[in-house]
Formats: sequence, structure tokens, C-alpha cells
Amino acid sequence: MLQRFQTQAKVENPRYGQLIIGPPGSGKTTYCNEAYKFYRELGRQVGVVNLDPANDNMSYESVINVMELITVEDCMEHLQLGPNGALMHCAEYLEQHIEDWI
Repeated sequence: MLQRFQTQAKVENPRYGQLIIGPPGSGKTTYCNEAYKFYRELGRQVGVVNLDPANDNMSYESVINVMELITVEDCMEHLQLGPNGALMHCAEYLEQHIEDWI
């Protein structure tokens, strides 16, 4: 039975994902960068989805980037919000427009 499962797993080519969360400065971007390089070196397909509207410091390319839709910096400038208010606005905006965007 194990052999059949291993053969089936190879045929189906399963997909895996990781959700990386944490406070500012905790190393999320660094981790994603290193994981991206590691999996690429193994020959795996890698796609990074950036849902942080304040992260403009990525050294890797993301397949989906919320900053194409809205950024904290733009909200602060145009809506006269502080960083926390702008981040909350971005989250609410993403929630309301995610189906149109993706």
C-alpha cells in the first residue's frame, strides 16, 4: 500500500504552501527570500504571494503583490492617516476588492 501511495504522490505532483506572519522586523521577508532561493536551488517551482501593503523591500519577485492594488504609503499620503490607520484601511480595502483584483 505504501508503494502505491508513493507512486500516486509522484503522479499527482502535490502543491505545498506556507503562510508567514509576524510583527514588523521579525524576519518575514528574510525568511521568504531564503526559502525562495532554497526551493529554487532544489529545482522546485516557487511562487510568493505578498499580502503586506507596506513591504517594498523584497529582493525576490512575487506572483501576486497587494502593493499593485494598494499601499500603506499611498493611504498615508492621500487619506492623511498614520501608519496603523493606513494599514487597517489597506486590509479593509483588500477585503472589499480581492475578488475584482485576483
